[in-house]
Amino acid sequence: MQFSQKRKSIFGILIIFALCFGLLAALTAPAQAAEILPQELYMEQSRGGICTMVSSAMLLRSALYLDGSEHWSEIDESTAASYCWLYGSGLLYDWTFETDYARISVSHTPLYGITAEELKALLDEHPEGIVFYCGGVPHAVLLTDYEDDTFYCADPAPYCSGSRVPLADSWLGYRLGSQDNVLACATAYWSITDSQINDNGLSDGQEAAAEAPVIVTEAKMELQTSAPVKDTIRALNA
Repeated sequence: MQFSQKRKSIFGILIIFALCFGLLAALTAPAQAAEILPQELYMEQSRGGICTMVSSAMLLRSALYLDGSEHWSEIDESTAASYCWLYGSGLLYDWTFETDYARISVSHTPLYGITAEELKALLDEHPEGIVFYCGGVPHAVLLTDYEDDTFYCADPAPYCSGSRVPLADSWLGYRLGSQDNVLACATAYWSITDSQINDNGLSDGQEAAAEAPVIVTEAKMELQTSAPVKDTIRALNA
């Protein structure tokens, strides 16, 4: 009788251990975005000064691909530039990609450094990735996912492009010395704030929204056209 109870106790402990181990594995599981992205999705910038725009193009490609849209491969530099790029200045703070099959809104968020845990939470919210920028370099990449404490990105720089690489091995990592330094020097990111994708065409409601005029407040216009901000955006893409 005592032997049977002892076996039950041991069995119970093993079950509890297995459950705890499974919970721990679930909590530490990496974001999976880049694991299923095709190699063809990654882009290389054709010239200097457009890393933010090319990273944004890859962001659109990623969002469309993960949603099952076959149009992701149609997004190139010129396509992205027509929606997000202000020639002579750089990447817009807020912009919207609008076609007959998609409406994707992207917004800018300033950073003053970011912790690994904060960045993991951000990527968990955005499996398509974020455009991650360090103004001191200056350079931007499409940050895609993480495994344990290692972050991965798609870097448009010619010497790092074409594949998913650790953030520490990107141009940002090369310039700043380590992943920790990159996170500490982060100054901004762009992320998708709203997305409506339909390969069969937008619904009547979506078409009406897509055709609605974009209202730019005087405050935002002043922000995006003021000299200090222009200088900042210009430096972003230097």
